[in-house]
Parts: sequence; structure tokens; C-alpha cells
Amino acid sequence: TTLPHEKEALRFYTTHKTKPRIVDLNVFKTGQSISSSNDSWKEPFSGRPELIAQLKPAIIDRAMPLAHKSVDQILASLRAWWRIFDSVEAMTEGTAHPITSVSQITDLHRQVALDRGIGRLEFVNFFQLANTTRIALGLKPLYWLAPSSKPVNRHLPSKWQTDVIRQQLKRHWFSVLDRWSLADDLRKQCSTVVEHDADPETHKEQQRLLRNYKLFDSVVEKTGDPRPSVSSLLQGVSAQTFYEQGFNYSDMLCGSYPDSFDIRVAFHLCMATTGWNPAVLLSLDVTTSIIEKHPKDPGRYILRGTKARTGGAEQLSEGLLKSQGSAGFIIQALIARTKSLRESLINDLHVYKASLAEMKSTSHTAVELELMRIHITSLEQGTKSPWIFVKKNGDDILWLTDENFSEGVYKKGIGYLSFIGKFIADLNLNRPKENQLSPLRASDFRDAYAATQYHASGGSILYVMKALGHRSIRSTQGYLNNTLLNDEHQKLFGTFSEALWSEIATHQRVDPTIIAQRSRYGSITPEHRKRLQDYRTLMRSRVGIACTDPTNPPRHIAPDFVADGKAMCHVQRCTLCLENAVLLPDSLPGLCKRLAELRYLRSKMSVTAFQESSFLKELDNTELALIAFDAQESTQLLEEWERRIESGAHRVIEFD
Repeated sequence: TTLPHEKEALRFYTTHKTKPRIVDLNVFKTGQSISSSNDSWKEPFSGRPELIAQLKPAIIDRAMPLAHKSVDQILASLRAWWRIFDSVEAMTEGTAHPITSVSQITDLHRQVALDRGIGRLEFVNFFQLANTTRIALGLKPLYWLAPSSKPVNRHLPSKWQTDVIRQQLKRHWFSVLDRWSLADDLRKQCSTVVEHDADPETHKEQQRLLRNYKLFDSVVEKTGDPRPSVSSLLQGVSAQTFYEQGFNYSDMLCGSYPDSFDIRVAFHLCMATTGWNPAVLLSLDVTTSIIEKHPKDPGRYILRGTKARTGGAEQLSEGLLKSQGSAGFIIQALIARTKSLRESLINDLHVYKASLAEMKSTSHTAVELELMRIHITSLEQGTKSPWIFVKKNGDDILWLTDENFSEGVYKKGIGYLSFIGKFIADLNLNRPKENQLSPLRASDFRDAYAATQYHASGGSILYVMKALGHRSIRSTQGYLNNTLLNDEHQKLFGTFSEALWSEIATHQRVDPTIIAQRSRYGSITPEHRKRLQDYRTLMRSRVGIACTDPTNPPRHIAPDFVADGKAMCHVQRCTLCLENAVLLPDSLPGLCKRLAELRYLRSKMSVTAFQESSFLKELDNTELALIAFDAQESTQLLEEWERRIESGAHRVIEFD
């Protein structure tokens, strides 16, 4: 529609590559009289036509390349400051002139904004727009300090709760796969899967479903529309007759494509298993190679995504190809299931592009052209999305976006619930009061994933940083600053402190091993202390391996040894001695020395002699033992011993 000239002057279109939008600044000119305590966007404020006209160039310059969420933040900032100006004018009881220019903004307005608890983002967004405008007018910029970021108390439910939610999402996804598998089997066999004699009720229901699928497929083939309308399926009969005959449009769609519930279950399950942000999953482009086989394991896959907020940084996730609950399997299943829907969207895209070309050569307004461009850009994203679905009512083919992926319902007495909020509320209906699940937001799945990786790595922030694909460790610290981990850390600190001072008071010493045992498991018994003492007093061989019985080596190690209770094992080829050998953390240098010696012996002996000797078994066992140690450190020590043997600094004992 063509707008009046004065309204069109405050309306423009952003140029973001994938998420353009219309920006209408007229509300800041005319004001807003609607009042609602539930929605800050609907709180009233006065119109300021001169001020918004003055700020417009700076707003356009700032908002033009941004995605719609960032534009919304700028608009929210303007609304907040328009209300601040109203507050200041109300405080002065009409003695102050209404704000009509950025030149009239003073420190009083900043103080009122801080007193009202304005957020840092709302403050900074307007501050930058105001200063850009002031500099353009030849005025001095405002030298204001922005408020500090408010501390965020990130609440994260216990692990058992997030595990329950993840398992329930997986259960619903598996039911979707079972539904599609049954539909495919019925179509392929053109008969029921279950025989009448085995289960009459199931047989009858499968017959009804088969009739539905046959009708649906025949209309799809006839019309060429993968999502035919209800009227085309009725084929001249009334809707009542249609349903009385056992036909059901919802059953036809659910046996063919994902619906809105299916697709959101799949999407949230992918968030729970990958730890990715919603934006990363929503930006997946099926026209590119987003899933590939793992180069080292054909049974695994690598899923690749991009994070637009960090300049297109690559996000990676791995999983098993055969796992039906993994993100890779889910996305592949959705791509295959929605193939015909995607082809329909591509055809629509060609039609709209042709219409746009025709509109350019005819008398259409700039508004109409921009609206068509925005629609085409949106449709292009739909053709690339793996999250295509259909609704049971309406003929449109839809896909998940930033605006609708968490779409939920409004419940009386509770308020608006997101998809995952309603999902949890429905689960709680069947759970006892003492075992209710806490509320969860979609973004909390990433926090839960970070907490899981933190525990799995033994508390390594760097490991979590890599798992989340962060460039800055500060970003990772934000994800680990939540109620779950903070409570764990406080509990651990209390346990550690109690163990530390108890050991000092009772035993007059600090033993790190005992402190760690008590901190992790709560207690240590006298038997534990004795075992630790025995372990530490074990004698070491020349290769740094402890021996539980050095005066009685096994016969296969030292066949000529005569045990008298005093003489020690003189062979000390400990990796052959499975009976008495005990590997210690400090055994690494000796193992590397022995491996270098064995490799030297192999180079000096004939192949036959080495193969027939016990050196071969000892070599294999030593290499196996080194797997328990750090590979890089092992390699460095081994190379050092090989250099010493080669230079003559260390001589190898060739015979017992």
C-alpha cells in the first residue's frame, strides 16, 4: 500500500542479506497512547516530530545493515528515552521546554535514566545516535559514562532435570520416526503391517490410515502440489461426509511431513545435543555440505554451522550416524522428509522473482517493490532451511525462524509459555509435586551443555571454550556462571576447607591426595590411608615401576633366581611382569628409557633372533603402557633417551 508522503518520510527498509525488515519511525513522531502493564512496547509516550526527524539519518545509518533483532534493540532504546523525556518534563511541571532537539539533552536526562534503572544497551544505543547527530550539527558530543552491565543470575536446573527433558524430547522424536516408518511401510506394501488375527483394532486403524495416504498421494500426483488444500481432497463431498468416511486431513499430513510440534521437538533436541545457539541451527543451509563423514571414523559425522554474530565463525558438532537422536541423523531425516515441500518453495521463489522483474517495468511504488524483495529474501531462507514444516490448518509451507522457533501458547493464570515452557508444563502434569521440573528457556540448553562439558573435563574452562566454539574465554566464563555450577563450587569449597583444616588439626600435615579424596567423596577410612601408605612405600625398579614383591620375581622373568627373602630381582624387565608391576604417574621417564633401549636392541639384533626372544613382547607391553601417559611428553622423553643412547651417554645392557 502507498503511504501518505509525511508517513513515508519516516519509513525505510534495512538491507541485511538474510533478515531485512521494514522500520517505521512514525510512532516516535505521533506518540503512543496504548497502555499495557504486560508489554513495555505498549507503554504510552509523547510524540516528538522534530527530534525523530533530527535523529533519522543517524538511525538509518546505524540500522540499515543490521538484522531485525538488532533493529528491535534500537527501537526499544528510542522508546525508553522518549519515556525518560516525558518523565523529566513531568518532574519540572511544565517549566522545562519539551525536548525537540539533541541540543537540549542535558545531564539531568542521564541522571533520570540511571534512576529509572535503564539498561546498558538501551543507554548506549541512544547515546551513540545522539552523539552522531550532535557532531553532524556541529555540536560537542556528550561525555557520559554508560551504566555498568547488570549482573546476570543465570538459573540452571539440576542435571537430572535437563536429562529428563532431553529424554522426553528424544521420546517424542522417536514417536515421529515410528509414525513416518509406519506410513512408509503401508504405502510400500499397499496393505496393513499387522494382520487382523494378530490385533483386530490395530489392523482396522492401519486400514483407515492406508486409505488416507492413498487419497493424499493420488491428489498430490494429480495436482502436483505436495501440500494440497482440503478442498482438493474433498473431491466434491462435504467435509462432514469426508470425515464420516474415516478420512482425516491431519493424519494425511502427519504421515507425510513434520508438523509444527514435530519440527520444534526436533529443533530443541538438536540444541540439547549440540550445545549450539538457536541462531546457528536456524542458519543451517541445506544447499551446502553441512554434514560430512568423520575423516577418522566412518561411523561418525561432522555437522558444520556458522555463527553470524562472530563474523561467520565455524561451529562443529560430532555424533554417531546410526544414533537416531543425534543432530546429524535428525537433520538428514528432516531434509529427506521435506524434499517435496522444499521443491515447492523453490518453484514459488522463481514465480516471485519473475513477478519482481515484471513489477520493475510497470508502475509500482518503491514500497511495493521493497515488500516484494523482503518476501523473496524470506522465501530464499525457507528453501535453504532444514526446519520446514506444515500446519494442520492453512495451506502454507512454513519454516522455523528467529521469531517463531519458540512459539508457544498463552495460559490463563500463568501467562505466555514458550514451546519448551509448555512442553515442561505438560510433563509436570504427570509428575508428583516433589519431583516437578523447573522452568527452562531454549537458550538454557547451551548452558546445560557447557555444564556437562565442564564436568566431563574435570573443570577445564579451556575444554568448554573449545566445545562451545568461543574465541574469548570471557564468553565461556559467562556460560559457566550459573546457579547449578555456583552451588556446586560453594559446596566443594566448604568440603575442601573442612578437609584441609581437619587434616591439619588431626595429622599436623596437608596431604593433597587425601584432601582430594575427601573433597570428592566426602570421607576417607583407615583402610584407605593404609593402602595409600603401602602404595607410596613400594620399591621402584630401575625403570621407575613399583614392585609388589621384589624378592620373589615370577619364574618366567628370572628362571634362575633363588628366593631367600633378601635378594632382589636383578632382571627388572617390569613390563613383562604382570604379577608384580605397578605403573605410577612418575614411571614415564623409565618406560621411555626402556622403550628406547628395546628399539636399540632391535636395530642391533637379527630379525629372527629378536622375534624369537622375549624382547618383542616386552616392546609391545611397553608401548601399550605408554598409552596411559601424555603422548606429547612421552614422545619428547623417548627422543631424549634415543639421543643419549646414540651419543654414548647411556649404554644399553644387552644381557642379564
